[in-house]
Amino acid sequence: MESTPTERTPAVVAGEIAAIKAQTRKILLVSAVEVGRRLMEAKEMIPYGEFCKWLEEAVDYSERVAYKLMRIAEEYGPGLSVLSEADVSNVPFARLGYSQAFALLGIPAEERAEFIAQLDIEHMSVSALQQVIKDRNEALEEKTALAKKLKIHQDKVSGLAEERDQAKKEAEAKEQALWSEQSRVTQLQRELTVLQNDSVAARRMKEIERERDIAKINHAMAQADARYDLIVKGFDDLFSTIREMAGADPNAYKLFVNQTSEFIAKTARKLKRIKKNDTNGTDRTGGSRGSCSRNTMILRKNLPAG
Repeated sequence: MESTPTERTPAVVAGEIAAIKAQTRKILLVSAVEVGRRLMEAKEMIPYGEFCKWLEEAVDYSERVAYKLMRIAEEYGPGLSVLSEADVSNVPFARLGYSQAFALLGIPAEERAEFIAQLDIEHMSVSALQQVIKDRNEALEEKTALAKKLKIHQDKVSGLAEERDQAKKEAEAKEQALWSEQSRVTQLQRELTVLQNDSVAARRMKEIERERDIAKINHAMAQADARYDLIVKGFDDLFSTIREMAGADPNAYKLFVNQTSEFIAKTARKLKRIKKNDTNGTDRTGGSRGSCSRNTMILRKNLPAG
């Protein structure tokens, strides 16, 4: 006659767990997986809120230990279930204690087998294993942080190289404009020499001098514009870089904030001194400096001589 299967009840499960515990003083991974499976089975059968009481009374487990065992069953159970009993005995990490197995959950599942193969984990204490895992994770975090910082600096170098190339092109264009203006100044100077002794030539000389002055001013303004744009662009890039440092390197962030603030303060003091020295507040042409924009200054060369 076939034997009637035993009904699965919390009491039956508790008896099986006790039998497994009795097989060894140290709960091995294989045993821990079997206990964890049965704990999950019992948890499904026991009414809500009574599982902790059942753990204490039926199997003498704390809630913390029970949930560790169930976690181990979830993580290691699928891999061990496909092995035969002979195969399991040949798997080195199958002889680990459940505390060691739980500590190894700190290693990603796809990297766990390789990590175990590199160390004699079976003979390591739990505290030693936890320290090795901690050191490994900290090293990986440091490596990731350094790689991120390297990427930031590589991108910055690439951006600066592009800016350098663009600035070089702009400088070449401005150099050509400068030579053109200088050629025009030389031509005007020659015309001035020819017309010096004539009254009409004298008026023309004033016009030429005016044009020459305007050409010089325009050249200076062009240089100032270019430098002003580079300064604005440089400050934008500097502020962006400083903000990126806030999370990656707080010390460097504070250093650059302080240095930048000091530089801006010094610059502001220099501007105040310049403004203070200009007591008359007028330019060489007699107009108010505050009422003339850069574009208006450049366009003066198109006005008739006054």
